[in-house]
Amino acid sequence: RLLMYHISNDKNIREFVRNILRTKKWEPVRQGKHLIIRHLEKNGIGNITVPSTPSCPHTFENFKKDYYRRLRDYFIRVGLILPSEQINP
Repeated sequence: RLLMYHISNDKNIREFVRNILRTKKWEPVRQGKHLIIRHLEKNGIGNITVPSTPSCPHTFENFKKDYYRRLRDYFIRVGLILPSEQINP
């Protein structure tokens, strides 16, 4: 099923997105020329656009950082982790 979509020209982004999709909590959605991964939980993380033809060498790191930031915000919102302000008052 994942082979239907061109994920990215960058092998690191491609493998990272494949691993995310293997969790079965995300689905790939084609929107125009871009691939978007959509979180399946109601009121979940939302959509993340996958960079398909990255021109900057920092694109993979920025994409990972965006994903983990959104994941952390989601975990705080559903109560799985506490915000850092509550841990270190």
